[in-house]
Amino acid sequence: MVSTYQDFIVAIVAAVLIGSMSAFAGDDPLQAMLNQIREQDQPISVAAPSSGLASAIQSLNPDISVVIDSMVHSDDARRGIGRILEGTDGFGPVREPGGFDDGFNLREAELFLSSTVDPYFRAYTSIVVTEDEAVLEEAVVQTTGLPYGLQLKGGKFLSEFSRSNSQHPHDWDFVDRPLVSGLIFGDGGLVEKGAQLSWLAPTPFHLLLGTEVLQGENENMFGYLGRDDSDNALRDHGGPRLWLQWAKFSPRLPGHHETQFGLFHGYGRHQDEWDDGINDGWFDGHSRFLGTDFVYKYDAPHAYGKGDVTVQGEYMYREKDLNLKASQSSPALVGNSRLDQQDGLYLQGTYGFAPRWRAGLRWDHVGLTNRSRRPDRTTQRFGETHRLSAMVDFSPTEFSRLRLQVNRGEYFVDGDREEVYQVFFQALFTLGAHGAHKF
Repeated sequence: MVSTYQDFIVAIVAAVLIGSMSAFAGDDPLQAMLNQIREQDQPISVAAPSSGLASAIQSLNPDISVVIDSMVHSDDARRGIGRILEGTDGFGPVREPGGFDDGFNLREAELFLSSTVDPYFRAYTSIVVTEDEAVLEEAVVQTTGLPYGLQLKGGKFLSEFSRSNSQHPHDWDFVDRPLVSGLIFGDGGLVEKGAQLSWLAPTPFHLLLGTEVLQGENENMFGYLGRDDSDNALRDHGGPRLWLQWAKFSPRLPGHHETQFGLFHGYGRHQDEWDDGINDGWFDGHSRFLGTDFVYKYDAPHAYGKGDVTVQGEYMYREKDLNLKASQSSPALVGNSRLDQQDGLYLQGTYGFAPRWRAGLRWDHVGLTNRSRRPDRTTQRFGETHRLSAMVDFSPTEFSRLRLQVNRGEYFVDGDREEVYQVFFQALFTLGAHGAHKF
């Protein structure tokens, strides 16, 4: 495994070096670089030659940054927090629910590259390296010059239907993902291959409308199985299988205040299978989700974040309407439907109580609606799960952050309520120039 990561890092470094040096091929790389600068009519300052050379080198390479996300974690759960999240009543089984090992954790090291391709396109990519694998999280090309406020982007990306889903883990105000999105989509959120079209309306306030057409591969909400050798009676459905629409509205506020409100809806094909050793079934149908989110920010007139306030929240409802297509344990129920309905919300706030210091609180509550109508026409209702989180963090510079967080959660699993305490100490470090975050 160590050899695999060494090979991966060497490959990345080699690619960057080769890309840089290919433009300066020749016996004297420095002279070739100077000749290229002269050809481009870029004057070199005699007083500061190093800045001219650095600018020339940078123009030939993408912006590169690496974010290291590590932590120490402890919880008192009997079966581990990951198993609890996976089996949360009504939402489970949750694929890739997240969770942390007791002790030291390296959540990820994210390699981010971005660059302007030409006057018409910009591209960026992020590669997430964990202890077990390297994953291409995003690879995006987007337009920069379409008329009428339009922008088109395509590739693999985090859906922008909500603020929380579009953020990478190191951008979060808390260590872990809000419960509602983690239980509905999994710990990775909704990241898909596809295309997005957005329109910035010509209004006196900020109004952004968007639609996304995605492949539909999220196992929890838009899973796809297709036919296989087990004769599961499922149909093959080619992509795309998921469609989203969203709107973001920001009124004009006086002074140092800003806010944004959002609405979103997603609808797509979903296939699922169930086998607990006693009952089995293969399901085919559709899933949908809808909701709203908001964020409010106060940018205080003080240095290093003192007095800054951020309040953020989201509500989301999900529904799975599936037909039982095959079952070896209950063949008489084939053709009947299963309807799952769940929802949840979170509300959080942070306050800069001193330069570089913040404190924050978050309330998660899921299962206000939490029921399942089974193919045998019985309805099962599940309990509510909630969690309270408190954190304090310190940012010595914009490239580092240290965070202490405590969670207290009450989770419904297998009909029983289980209380779990978690403690995190997180350390975030950024190497290189990381792009500005969205509002």
